[in-house]
Amino acid sequence: KYAKGYSRFHTPHRFTFNGSYRLPFFADRTDLLGQALGGWQLSGVFKVASGTPFSVFDTARDLDFDGFAESRPILVDASVLGAHVNDRATSEQVLTRAAFRSTTLNDTFENIVPRNAFFADGVKVVDMALAKIFRLPWQGHSMAVRIEGYNVFNWVQFGFPDSNITSPTFGRINGTAPQYAPRTVQLVLRYRY
Repeated sequence: KYAKGYSRFHTPHRFTFNGSYRLPFFADRTDLLGQALGGWQLSGVFKVASGTPFSVFDTARDLDFDGFAESRPILVDASVLGAHVNDRATSEQVLTRAAFRSTTLNDTFENIVPRNAFFADGVKVVDMALAKIFRLPWQGHSMAVRIEGYNVFNWVQFGFPDSNITSPTFGRINGTAPQYAPRTVQLVLRYRY
C-alpha cells in the first residue's frame, strides 16, 4: 500500500483531432488570379491531454537510515489529494504547505501521502499548415509552398511545481514543461522536377 500509486507517465485523458480542407476560393479559375489564390489547402492537428502525476516529498530527515533524506510526508488535509496544479498564479494555493507535515518515527504508513497523487499541467496544442502546389510551365515541374505553424495559439504548458515541503518555494511553478515549445512559424519551398 505504501508504494501504490499512478505511474509517472499516467495520462488518463488524451484527444487528438486532425484534418485538412481544400479552400474553395478561386478553385475553378484558370486565370492568373486563380493560379495564385486558388487550390490552397488548410490542415491542422489539435491535441489535448491530461497532465501527468507527481509526488510530494520531504527532505527534512532520513527516517530509514539509507543515506537519502527523501521520503513522502504525512498528509494533514486529504482534500488536496488528486489536485491539478496547472496554473502558475494559483499553484501555491492549490498545493499548500499546511496540507502536509514532516514524518516522525511515531507515524504509520496509513498517514503518508500517496505516491504520484497530484497532477501537473496538461498539453493543449494546435498545429496548422497552409499549402499549395504551383504547376510550372515545364513538363513535370512544380513548386510546393507550405506555411507551417506549430502551437499557433502559443498556449503555455507549465512544468511541475516545487514538490519538496521543506523548500521555501513549495507549490510554486518555476518554469515550463521540457516538452513545451513556443509558437513557431516556418515557410517551406519544395521544387519538384
